[in-house]
Amino acid sequence: MLTDINLFIRAGQRIVLTGPNGAGKTTFIRTVVGKIPPLAGSFRLGSATKLGYMAQEQELLDPALNSVQTIQSISTVNETETRNFLHYFLFKGDAALRPAGELSFGERTRLQLALLVAQGCTFLILDEPINHLDIPSRERFEEALENFNGTILAVVHDCSFIEHFATDVWQARDGKIHK
Repeated sequence: MLTDINLFIRAGQRIVLTGPNGAGKTTFIRTVVGKIPPLAGSFRLGSATKLGYMAQEQELLDPALNSVQTIQSISTVNETETRNFLHYFLFKGDAALRPAGELSFGERTRLQLALLVAQGCTFLILDEPINHLDIPSRERFEEALENFNGTILAVVHDCSFIEHFATDVWQARDGKIHK
């Protein structure tokens, strides 16, 4: 359990939260996104902040909808604009028309990211987003993240990803978050 947390996140930061299993990382981010109440104290988000959460389980996607339909379910843009948008998340041609249930784990991860961006999220919280991705899928996901202009807090353990992605690294250990 993490205690005595006093953190400030600036717009545009790319923070990686790392630490051993059981250190409280997932509990911390689930608290920030409102899935569980804080054990003590409080936190607040900036008034203009729109939070987006990507869980490991990919529970946000309807497996029957394709990528175009998924984005259009939360947006009023036409199919051409939607496909152009999905291009930034590396869905090209007919790949955007395959049902989410038929997409690879990596493709679903990129679609979740696209969905959060399409919803106007300015602060993304990603729980182990690159786990289970093969190298090409991971590279595509990292490329898609580069196109996001907001703030990101990600639970990640991969040193290469951290080196290329993070502006700040926080470590959960000994019941605290160390910067």
